[in-house]
Parts: sequence; structure tokens; C-alpha cells
Amino acid sequence: MRKIYLERKSYIKYDEQKYAVYLNEEVVQNYVPEGEFGGNAIPVTAYSYEGTMTDGSTIIDAVDASRDSLINGIIRSKFSQSEEDAIKTHQLQVLRGDIDDAQKQLYDAEWGAFNEFREFAKASVDAWLDS
Repeated sequence: MRKIYLERKSYIKYDEQKYAVYLNEEVVQNYVPEGEFGGNAIPVTAYSYEGTMTDGSTIIDAVDASRDSLINGIIRSKFSQSEEDAIKTHQLQVLRGDIDDAQKQLYDAEWGAFNEFREFAKASVDAWLDS
């Protein structure tokens, strides 16, 4: 679900083993808050987040707010440990050269998607911790 806020969001503790993280941030320029000021609202910069929860967040498993725990939680929200292990095993097969070209293309695509999401997770957490 997508939600717009007038302030930037990052993460909050959800319970003992989980955090709510605000991913997929988009800056919304000239946003006019709905229903405020009787239609005379001044446009502002707002922030949009899209996640699985109604508030735009995504709930992740994380024991604390450390960089590693948050990054791992974000990665696990899309790839289980078993899926990650399979992707890495596929790359070993690619490196050994014991698969055909069609399978190599498939495995390279899944490796690319995994690494793209991993970099997204790292960049998101680093931005939160640097602010």
C-alpha cells in the first residue's frame, strides 16, 4: 500500500523481533495536503512510501536497529535464506560452466535481481543511519 507523509520516514520498532521499515521512498514536490486549511493549503514537499502495510511500511524480522540486522531483514522480506542459498548455488554452477546457455541466462538474471535488491536494502539502511 502507498501512503504519503509530510515528513521523511525510516524505521520504527514494531515488536521484540520486528521493525516497520518505510521503503521505496518517492519525493512528492508541490503536494497539497487534502482537506486541510479549507482548500487553501500551500504546496509542500512530501514523501511517499510503498509497502505491505496500510501505513506504507513493510514489517521485517530484525532483532535490533543495527545496520546488518536491518539489511538482512529487508533482504528476507523478499528472499528467504533458502532462496538466497539456491541463487548462490546456481552461480557456482555458472562459474563451473556445467549448464547450458539458456540456464546460464536464467541464473544470471536471478543473480542480478538478488544483487539489485541487496544494494537497495543497503542504500536504504545507510541513508537512515546517516541522517
